[in-house]
Amino acid sequence: MPRDARDLPSGLYERLITASLKARLLQFDPSRSVARTEGLDPAEAPATLARHIEEIVARSLKDLPAEDRPTTQAQLVNQLLQLLSTTHPASTDAGDLVALPPEQLLSIQPITGFPATDRELVAPLVPLSASDLLVNARGEPALAHALAREIPSANSIDLLCAFVRWHGLRLLEKQLQAHCAAGRKVRVITTVFTGSTERKAIDWLVKIGAEVKVSYDTQSTRLHAKAWMFRRDTGYSTAYIGSSNLSKAALVDGVEWNVRLSQVGSPDILEKFDATFNTYWESPEYEAYDPERDGGRFLAA
Repeated sequence: MPRDARDLPSGLYERLITASLKARLLQFDPSRSVARTEGLDPAEAPATLARHIEEIVARSLKDLPAEDRPTTQAQLVNQLLQLLSTTHPASTDAGDLVALPPEQLLSIQPITGFPATDRELVAPLVPLSASDLLVNARGEPALAHALAREIPSANSIDLLCAFVRWHGLRLLEKQLQAHCAAGRKVRVITTVFTGSTERKAIDWLVKIGAEVKVSYDTQSTRLHAKAWMFRRDTGYSTAYIGSSNLSKAALVDGVEWNVRLSQVGSPDILEKFDATFNTYWESPEYEAYDPERDGGRFLAA
């Protein structure tokens, strides 16, 4: 029996056409609906097809019997990898097989020759590979708590923030001090717009070893972004992008939305963050701040 668009809602799609979907499309009544299709973009095809395989593999792994499920799941994954190594030996090899029993590497911690702070590897609240939306809702961790848990494991930190205030900075004071004391880099870009950034806050950042750059543009809202990057040499960098300035209200109980992204799940976005931040950092609009040299200018602006 011919089907119409009610079988698949009218609207836009970016859906891979499988055998079952193609059969459904062929049954559409052409007088009532038209399906527009196109071949896969060669540049997008690997990611599109990989997502399709990921969905099916995840569903299959979930449906395996509960008894000794992790080992059985790993064995199934190894079977798929062995098939790939047979057909595409240049892309896969035995080194890609999951070691049994299946485990995850959580950390590599130095024992001697490093400051004690380097051994205090605190895991973030959100798993390193995951993304999340933080809204400062009751019963959920506040953004301040999440940021405080990101700092100890970061090798370097970049902050792009329109307003930096002392009472917001104090919520992260201990973690940022330890980070800088361990010789790790912090770069901050901020503004004097509306007079919201406090000199006490950026003076303190410079005092502990952070590099701060300021836009003195008072005529427009050229920088209104709020974003953090926590870089990790392990390949598990994370970023927060959202609405929260560095103020106590924004970090604790303000009605704020901030998305947490991972390098594992969103590598392209973190690469764009990195490239854009570095472009700003090198721009003459953002000037290096020295409290003794620039404090008066900052207050006047």
